[in-house]
Amino acid sequence: MLADSIGELLAHLPIWVLPVFGALLGLIWGSFIAALCSRWPVGESVAEGRSRCDICRTTLGIRDLLPVLSYIALRGRCRHCNQRIGMRPVIIELVAASIAVISGLLLPPAMALGAMLFGWLLLPIVMLDYDHLWIPDRLVILLAVGGVIFAPMVWPDIETLDRLIGAGAGFLTLEAIRQIYKVLRKREGMGAGDPKLFAALGLWLGWHALPIILFLASLFGIVTAIYRHFASSGSQSALPLGSFLALAALALVWFG
Repeated sequence: MLADSIGELLAHLPIWVLPVFGALLGLIWGSFIAALCSRWPVGESVAEGRSRCDICRTTLGIRDLLPVLSYIALRGRCRHCNQRIGMRPVIIELVAASIAVISGLLLPPAMALGAMLFGWLLLPIVMLDYDHLWIPDRLVILLAVGGVIFAPMVWPDIETLDRLIGAGAGFLTLEAIRQIYKVLRKREGMGAGDPKLFAALGLWLGWHALPIILFLASLFGIVTAIYRHFASSGSQSALPLGSFLALAALALVWFG
């Protein structure tokens, strides 16, 4: 199997190799995700056109786009217009690198690599859902395809049937809640992307993990709601369930 072959290969590498090289790849992936999450919601393609300053619109060169390093070298300002650059892309780059480091330090090599890929695929979903309450179908499909290929590396003892049941149970559970809420309250209470995401998580981790993921996601939601209540003088806004599901699934992989 692919997971076994990769596991045997990684087992012969020094223990520091996976976290270090994973962190470097994470910085690059995080830079791409930062651009994706900035462009996609406004209808721009990340694959078209070169990166540019959001303020002066000047096209940026390679030395302006090195993850984290360019920000430090330029002291957080655009080389061309000298306007301050937001920290958001750097934070996303560091988060992607941290996913690799934490996975590499907590898990055996093959599981660590699987957890890295899992976390990197979840990252744009977390960002887009948190900022825009939007989970693109294309990202969920990519996550599901990744689950078919790489999920056995994360939890190798889970049978394929359990993963398939997890996909079906994940979708049907949240879709049923979504439809019941819609009938009773006469309005949408959950995005259509959340059941699809839960299905993809079930495909990765099996049906046994779904109750734990949902419980942890609920806790994240409660904490966020309490924080928002006191931080914004009691104002209420919709909560990104998809982000909480994704974070709960990654936490379960790391600490479960």
